[in-house]
Amino acid sequence: MIRRFLYFLFFLLWLIVMAFPITAFTLATNGELQLGGDQRHLRLFMVQEDQNQGVGIQWTRPQRGDLPCLKTNLTYLMWSGEGQGTTFCQCFDPQTNAPLAANSCTP
Repeated sequence: MIRRFLYFLFFLLWLIVMAFPITAFTLATNGELQLGGDQRHLRLFMVQEDQNQGVGIQWTRPQRGDLPCLKTNLTYLMWSGEGQGTTFCQCFDPQTNAPLAANSCTP
């Protein structure tokens, strides 16, 4: 049983190692990679400016509450320059699905 578990862990590690070059190639050619739909997604994108270069990671997911809201975390992995991550939330009107002016989720 332990041997099967170790084989499974080795297989998962091998899949992660093999996925890295594919992800890097996709980012280099397209500039971004999005996994998921409109409401819940993970987006990787390239940051290519004069003094800042790296990869941005955006994770958006629904937030619980009375109004339909989307919470987004934004993180930067920079190899040149600095990037400051942030978290924000956007709520929508339930009837018209238009974004509301307030930019914070209700707890």
